[in-house]
Formats: sequence, C-alpha cells, structure tokens
Amino acid sequence: MNTEPSTEALEFAQSVTAWLAASGGFDHVQRAEADPSYRVSLGEGFARLGTWDIDAVEDQEQAEAAALACRAAGRFAVPYPVAERIASASVDGADAIALVWDERGRVPHADLDLSWTVLDLEGRTAQVVGVGSPVGGKLGQFVTPVEIGDWSGSTKAGPVLLTLQSWTLLGMLQAAQDLTCSHVRDRVQFGKPLAAFQSVQFALTDIAVATQSLEELCKYTLWAVRRFEPDAMTDAVALRAASLEAAETTFRIAHQLHGAIGFCDESCLSWLSRYSQPLRRLPRGRSHSEGLLVDLIAGSGYYSPLEERARAVSEGSI
Repeated sequence: MNTEPSTEALEFAQSVTAWLAASGGFDHVQRAEADPSYRVSLGEGFARLGTWDIDAVEDQEQAEAAALACRAAGRFAVPYPVAERIASASVDGADAIALVWDERGRVPHADLDLSWTVLDLEGRTAQVVGVGSPVGGKLGQFVTPVEIGDWSGSTKAGPVLLTLQSWTLLGMLQAAQDLTCSHVRDRVQFGKPLAAFQSVQFALTDIAVATQSLEELCKYTLWAVRRFEPDAMTDAVALRAASLEAAETTFRIAHQLHGAIGFCDESCLSWLSRYSQPLRRLPRGRSHSEGLLVDLIAGSGYYSPLEERARAVSEGSI
C-alpha cells in the first residue's frame, strides 16, 4: 500500500484549497448562515473545478483526489455536502447520498435543490421523497428531516461515503490544531507565551497524536474500502469510530486552550467546532458507531492480508 497520494490528486486538492481560501475562507460558512441560498454558489464553484465529475468508487486515483478535496472543504468548515455529492457518482439518479441507520432520517443540506438517495449499512437504497424544514439552532443550522421512500435499489458506495466524511472531519481537526498552535504562540500570560508552559505542550502533543494517527488511518481506509469489498463497511465504520474519538480529543483540548474566545463567532475555532457536530452525530454518534463496529467484527471480522497470502501459498498460486 502506497500512502502517498498521486501528483494529480495533490494538484487538484491545491486548486480546491486555493479557490476556497481566495474566495473567502471561513467567510463562506458565515455567509451561508446569514443567507442559506449562498450554498448554491459553493456548489457551482466546486462544479467549475470538476469536483462532481470525480468517481471515488471506481478509481483509486480519483478516490485520492476526492479525499483531499473533502479534507480541504473541512479545513474551512464549508457548509456544503461535498463528500455526499462525490460519493453519489455511482448511484443512478442521485445528486447526493446519505447514510441512515434507521427509518428516522436527518440529513444535512437536504433542503438544497438536489436529488437525494439514502442508503443503509447493507447497501440498500431509497429515494428521499419529502424534505422538512431545517431544525436550525447553533449545532444543526442546515440539518433537515427527510421522508424516505421504498427500499428499491442497492449500491456499494456506503463505505466510500463514510470514508470521505471522515476525511472532511480530518480537515476540520487539522485546522483546529493549526488555530490552537497559533493561539498559544500569540497569547501571553505571566510574561511568556502559553506555548512555553509544559502542560500546554503536553496538551498539544495529544492533539498532534490524534490528528496524525487519524490521517494515517484515513489513508489506509481509502485504499482498503475499494480493495477489500466484502469487509469494506467494517473498515469504514472503524475509521468513523476513530475519527469521532479524535474529534472529541482535538476539540476538547482546543477549546480548553482557547478559553471563552473559542466559543465566540470571532474565533474560527467556533465555526469548526459547531459545524463538525452534524458529521459527528449523524446518522449516529460515537457510542453507537463503536457498538456497530463490535457487531461487524463479530459477524465477519477484519480482512487479513496475511490470511490471504497464506491461502494463496497453500493453493500454489504464489
């Protein structure tokens, strides 16, 4: 497994990052909150870059480009279903897809003028036939209840969707880490920067371990969910559980080190933290994800490359 993305994927991600930064950065999420219709222009901007032409399910190089684009969107808490639209490329008639774990569907950004399809853990698909009003509030500004039609199709895009959503969350965590490092370097107390205190350094180490280990797991899972299709959902749910754990660690420490200002709209950390909530809580949160992972492992286990090699040796194919 090569964990380094292709040159083409890196160049595409750089284009996405440059466009997002030049056109507003964290202003995008603030504009969308003031005027929800602003999200349409974000979708058009991604379209001009060719984002919706990516097929992350069928092609590894395109999957890498999709993952890095999702991470770039996460870095600015972009209020648009980037992962959900990219993962829908292989689902007929869908502009975007969302995973639901029961019949009570709540989907971020389902109020946009897109054709939504929902899927369950087994890969069954159903059309969204009705959309309610966004629930609103600080932690669910664009979260919308949906009415689900009959389960009538199937797809293998579920693990890819979960993986791309984890890449989006990774971007949020890395941005929170950067903001926190800058804050403790600039903030002076008792005559020296916060970063000079050993306890702060230990806390920053915890964030670094959380984000760096998650990044490596994201890279592995992006490769594994396409290569080991029978066990792809197990790998994808394992990544989700790990990403939710890393998010709790990162945002808890980031808010502790920022203090009260970390909860103010003047702080970019506040926007990152708030807009990470739908990703972290829907369709279910950390405890349910971990419980589901236990059930999946008990049912089918993890894929083992060593077992495959041993089987191939015994069969004489290598």
